[in-house]
Amino acid sequence: MILLAQHGKSYAETEDPERKLTPEGITETERVAKYLATIGIKPKEIIHSGKTRARQTAEIFAKHLNSPIRQGENLNPNDDPTPWAQKLNTLDNIMIIGHLPHLSRLTALLLTGDLNREVVKFRYSAVLALTREQDRWVIAWYITPDIVPT
Repeated sequence: MILLAQHGKSYAETEDPERKLTPEGITETERVAKYLATIGIKPKEIIHSGKTRARQTAEIFAKHLNSPIRQGENLNPNDDPTPWAQKLNTLDNIMIIGHLPHLSRLTALLLTGDLNREVVKFRYSAVLALTREQDRWVIAWYITPDIVPT
């Protein structure tokens, strides 16, 4: 299984050039991370883009899921998702924290082979789980902050 998550809500660049998570972004990410911990999700590794908002999101998930984090390459908003689509065929039980449109394009490429075909509407702090079945990726589940029990 691989987990794909969009970073939590962050400040606009005009408010904060670093684009740190807002209090709401922190709260929503905490809620999803705690829920994933209660259902036994524990990625071997959490990989983030290196942008402040993705790193902060990864740190919150890492705290609750007891997983190590590291910065990855080619995870910025407009990066080509093809290298990650190829890497993910050899990886298992990892979580990627990234940005749109990269995550949306990566998901489309994995599920349909067409990176321009939007198949999932990502939300801040939401987590999409994909599994391999008969040599193809399928959606296992998708959790957004608003459906997590409080």
